[in-house]
Amino acid sequence: MFETLEVRGIPLQAVQNLDIFANFLINKERVQTGKLIAINAEKVVLSQEPELGKILKHNEWNYADGVSVVCTLKKKYPQYQNLERIAGADLWQALMKRAGDLQVPVFLIGAKENVLTQTLEKLKEQNIAVVGWQDGYFTDEEGLLERVKQSGAKFISVAMGSPKQERLMIKLQEAHPKALYMGVGGTYDVFVGAAKRAPKSWQKLGLEWFYRLLQQPTRYKRQFNLLKYTYYYLTKQL
Repeated sequence: MFETLEVRGIPLQAVQNLDIFANFLINKERVQTGKLIAINAEKVVLSQEPELGKILKHNEWNYADGVSVVCTLKKKYPQYQNLERIAGADLWQALMKRAGDLQVPVFLIGAKENVLTQTLEKLKEQNIAVVGWQDGYFTDEEGLLERVKQSGAKFISVAMGSPKQERLMIKLQEAHPKALYMGVGGTYDVFVGAAKRAPKSWQKLGLEWFYRLLQQPTRYKRQFNLLKYTYYYLTKQL
């Protein structure tokens, strides 16, 4: 088990890197249960909203997805200088690979129908045992909960954006608790090439947010959250 660290009241797992985390979550002995939620600067700021804040503070597995969050943890906890950023898209692919190698049953939820279809095709080519799926545009939520439960899936990923995906994961977990859930946002789109991810050089410099802004200028309002996070960081409120 990992030590729990904290950023502005949000608990995070002190996981050194992606490989260690993926091996812990899905291995030959077991598949962990609970919900995986990526924590970045924007989510830290939005956690001041009561609903999301409550979800994050009581979640089982929060991990540092943003470079700014990793920097904060290293500053607050000097003994953890070896912590690395764990990008959600990379963690999802690593877990899918492990699921394929160990034939762990998988259920996919979210994204547009064409993106989900392409995602399913790629995963099946990788010999991953997909036992169910549902795009993000559904009205029968109770029906979906029952389908996930009946599928026997052990790893369920939900690509619906935050906090919608977190709300759904809570309901799914109540209906089918013996499984690992992961909120993945736009990961399916990146996986099939429907959306471009920042080059590795930009990622290493912590500029993935700026690359997304260049690709989608309409996201500019969301970047104000980065300024708020910077203020919290400089004034030691994290």
